[in-house]
Amino acid sequence: MTRHLLKLVWHRKRANSLVMAEIFFSFLVIFVVLTAVTAVISRWNDPLGFAWQNVWVIRFDTNGHEPDPNEDDSEFRPTMQKLLNEVKSFPQVVDAATGMTPPYGNSTSSGTWVIDGKKIDLTRDEVSDSYANTMQMKVIRGRWFRPDDDAATFKPMVIDADLAKAMYGDRDPIGQKFDTDGDVVSRVVGVVPAYRKNGEISTAGVNMAFARTSFVVKGRVPRNILVRLQPGTPAQIEEEMTKRLHAVEPTASFRIRRMDSMRTMMLQSRLSPIIILGIVALFLISMVALGLTGVLWQNVTRRTRELGLRRALGASGADVRRQVLAEVALLSTLAVVVAVVIVLQLPILGVFALVSPPIFTFGLVAALVLIYAITLLCAAYPSWLASVVEPAEALRYE
Repeated sequence: MTRHLLKLVWHRKRANSLVMAEIFFSFLVIFVVLTAVTAVISRWNDPLGFAWQNVWVIRFDTNGHEPDPNEDDSEFRPTMQKLLNEVKSFPQVVDAATGMTPPYGNSTSSGTWVIDGKKIDLTRDEVSDSYANTMQMKVIRGRWFRPDDDAATFKPMVIDADLAKAMYGDRDPIGQKFDTDGDVVSRVVGVVPAYRKNGEISTAGVNMAFARTSFVVKGRVPRNILVRLQPGTPAQIEEEMTKRLHAVEPTASFRIRRMDSMRTMMLQSRLSPIIILGIVALFLISMVALGLTGVLWQNVTRRTRELGLRRALGASGADVRRQVLAEVALLSTLAVVVAVVIVLQLPILGVFALVSPPIFTFGLVAALVLIYAITLLCAAYPSWLASVVEPAEALRYE
């Protein structure tokens, strides 16, 4: 039976090749959309490791230019200390801290670091001592930064649980060597829960590392002040805060953003490609469905004599219907096999850095089920037409 179906498909290879191409590309698009949507849904309710509600981010720029990442901020440290103290003086402010790349800020410091001979992909930020309280972060091992770290003989680091597992496995990370910066050794002093810097759509394994910013020790000073306000704080405080900050540093420019707005903008920018791809997939599937139905309908009409002859030889209507459905399933299988071979190469290209193996597998299986369901559904009516062809009608057909 399979050999016979292959012959039928081969004899109509010109028409079938177009159908197979449509099924091939539809499967790839469906796989990408389903995998992306599944990844977003699976990560959406995972803990973020921080609280974004009631937080403002104040961006501070000097002389209208961004600081050199490698420059010494000695001249700016007193200014940032005054600005931070001024912000904390407001009665509506719960706490405030500085940070180099705040959550939802569309800025990050990430890459591959060689730490203790091991290559690890991680994300870094430089924050002040009150950052954990400002962002309502919990410490699950060790401690957070504190003022007496200014006198430490090493550079303290706080890492999240994902990075602790990636670097040290089951060993206790507290006190372990993290990296060497010049002549200064960095050591882990604390571990926080997995920190998802980009929020609900962060990929798994951000591997976050926090370095301490000091207003005493030489080094860079972040240009962002993160402010946690009491719930229900009126918007009018923004204007008053801007005026008082300008009074402290008249030559600087300030930009105040609410983190909930930053979150909305980031989610829109990151989810828009998935939504657009989903719309494209919907139109593509609709075109494939209409095209496949039309081609099958035309094939049934052209094969009236053949189908009628099968009925005359004793085949039932159900047999003819199963034959048409089997031909469509074979076409889908030939197209899908090529697509699956291509998809299975993605793990080699590092797709597991974006989605986990279970999500990848679910997306692949779901795409297979959906593409077969669509093609067989499109073949339902043409196969029914083929099953009601009478032998006498085939003899009259020209």
